[in-house]
Amino acid sequence: MDAKLKIFAMLMLFCLCKGGDASEQCGLSDLHVNQTALRNQVGGHQEYSVEVENKCICTQTNVKLLCPGFNSSIRVDPGIISLDPDGKLCTLVNGGAVRRADVIKFNYAWSTKFSFSPVSSSIACS
Repeated sequence: MDAKLKIFAMLMLFCLCKGGDASEQCGLSDLHVNQTALRNQVGGHQEYSVEVENKCICTQTNVKLLCPGFNSSIRVDPGIISLDPDGKLCTLVNGGAVRRADVIKFNYAWSTKFSFSPVSSSIACS
């Protein structure tokens, strides 16, 4: 009986140590982008609704999305998403915090659909 208890205790300790830092468990795959074509046409351009959700248990900052040549025929708040000077990447919420379960929403209208695939971010766990 004593040997079984020791084995159990060692397994529990191993599991606790193996857990690691939460930031190691988070990545770009935790940023979920959902884009929907709306029924609206604005100035002859299709309108899209975009939601970016952080499903990581940690906050992500400096979130960069792929959006080469991003443009819109309707106003998009640059505090939510803005095209970087390189013309290829967009920054979400001015590089600020996107916390766990935050959903960042914006609409745009253009003749082509942009991917907004996550490219990079910084993980901030506390």
